[in-house]
Amino acid sequence: MPSSSSAPDSSAAPSSPTVPAWGREWMRSAPSNGNARVLRTSALESAKTPSALRSIMLGALAVLVLLGGALLFVPWRQTVSGTGEVTAFSPDARPRAVEAQISGRVQAWQVTEGDVVAPGDTIAVLEDMSASYMDDQFPERIAEARAGTLQDLRLGTQQARQSLSQARQTLRSAQARVETASLGLTTARTRYERVKRLHEDGVESLRTLETAELNLRRARTDSVAAAADREAARQAVASARLQVQRKESRLEAKRAELDLQLENAQERQAASVVRAPVAGTIARINRVGPGQTVKPGSALALIAPETDDRAAELFVSSIGASLVQPGERVQIQFSGFPALQFSGFPNASVGTFSGTVRFVNPVDDGTGRFRLLVVPDTSAGRPPWPSANFLRQGASVRGSVLLSNVSLGYEIWRRMNGLPPQVSVQRAPSAAQ
Repeated sequence: MPSSSSAPDSSAAPSSPTVPAWGREWMRSAPSNGNARVLRTSALESAKTPSALRSIMLGALAVLVLLGGALLFVPWRQTVSGTGEVTAFSPDARPRAVEAQISGRVQAWQVTEGDVVAPGDTIAVLEDMSASYMDDQFPERIAEARAGTLQDLRLGTQQARQSLSQARQTLRSAQARVETASLGLTTARTRYERVKRLHEDGVESLRTLETAELNLRRARTDSVAAAADREAARQAVASARLQVQRKESRLEAKRAELDLQLENAQERQAASVVRAPVAGTIARINRVGPGQTVKPGSALALIAPETDDRAAELFVSSIGASLVQPGERVQIQFSGFPALQFSGFPNASVGTFSGTVRFVNPVDDGTGRFRLLVVPDTSAGRPPWPSANFLRQGASVRGSVLLSNVSLGYEIWRRMNGLPPQVSVQRAPSAAQ
């Protein structure tokens, strides 16, 4: 029979898995009783990672690495983002302030906030504070003074015209005397020549010749005097005509001056009644009550025109403005309208609206930002913007101008290096133009 020494020891510890060298050294130095060895081996087995869990972790890590590498090649849409507010593209459709044209005291308000007004409706009545226009009958008094002054000037012009008519009549008489004197001179010269020949033949006496010569001299003198009178009459006519022109010019100048005074007085009186320039809704009334004074240019009320014209006013950085051109598509999110906007994946966005860049301001707003005007874009079946009942002017808006398509890896590299978005090659020629 085999010896008892070769028999297996039932009290020996069960075989344990491979233990590191430091573990075996610790086990040799530890107490040799069986219970302590079993406890030490169980602790090492519990600290060891199971092989199944290790495989799962390695597989998950590999999947993450592959997924990250694949995401680097996912298409990404570069954008230029900006914020702003809703406005109207047409200046006539934007809110308009109604201002006081004169310095005056508020007598009464004719409207309240929320009233709908038409062009020409009375908004407020002012009392003119100028000393010259405090009289309600001031325009009528100016009209009366204008009529009297013009009547006096018309009488002076009429007298000048009468003087011109008399000067012309005198000129005609002088012309007739010149013709008569010329005829008398011709007759006297002819008679003198005839008497002179007869005297030489001995038919006429010397006395008759002397008488004919005296008549010829008298006729010459009358002719010269008549010519002088005619020249004086011509000068009188010219002077009378100039006087008439002066009178008429003064009359016209005075009429224009008085008409301007009358128009100013009438406009000043009309300016005391503040009227609505356009149709719309009274959005705000200034805090000025009856009895309080206002200055010229003071805003009395704000009118919001009734219109469906809508546009988005966005402000972008100087770098973004250099990349944006009119015609670019914009993805817009309005305040108060639920939306999920993904700038890099515009097709995945929900609740956003489309627009088109209509205008890029060539100068900044003083803070380094540039203004974009975006109009609705309903092409390709894109949804229209909300109606004016829900989308009011002044509401906040956020927009992203869609630029080039790049990979996600390039976009991450670009942002890490602080580089601007790239310019699309397709629109480079148009931008150069």
